[in-house]
This record gives sequence, C-alpha cells and structure tokens, in this order.
Amino acid sequence: MRVMVIVKANKDSEAGVMPNEEILTEMGKFNEELVKAGVMSAGEGLHPSSKGKRVRFSGGKRTVIDGPLRRNQGTSRRLLDVAGEID
Repeated sequence: MRVMVIVKANKDSEAGVMPNEEILTEMGKFNEELVKAGVMSAGEGLHPSSKGKRVRFSGGKRTVIDGPLRRNQGTSRRLLDVAGEID
C-alpha cells in the first residue's frame, strides 16, 4: 500500500522560515529510519501554498486556480510503500 504523509504548514513555513537545527536533525533521523526500513520512496519539501495551484476537473473542463491554497496545506511530503496500515 502506498501512503502519503503531509507535514502541516504553519505561518513560519509559509514564510520560508526553516525549522531550527534540533528539529531538522530529528526529522533527518526519522527519514533515515524510513529509508533503512525500505518504505520511503520520496520525501521532498514543498513550496509555500502561495506558489501552489489547484486543478479542478468538471466533465471535459479543466480550471487552474492559483494559490494561496486554504485547505490541506503542507510543507513537506513523504511517500511510503508499506505492507499494511501504519502507526
């Protein structure tokens, strides 16, 4: 099963402010554990929602809406390939 983990954005991440060294170190350790376990297939950071776009499809019509996006904002994502549900 493939799952996507999205880290929720906050005002600092939306402004491009990086987390402090302690948080970055902990995130790096967590990502390394996922890679060593063979489940992490991607883990890039995302642009602020102000640079995002939403694409809506209705019948044969496609509409592109520029950010900022209000729902489901995230600062990074991880794609995990797992055998079943994760904790």
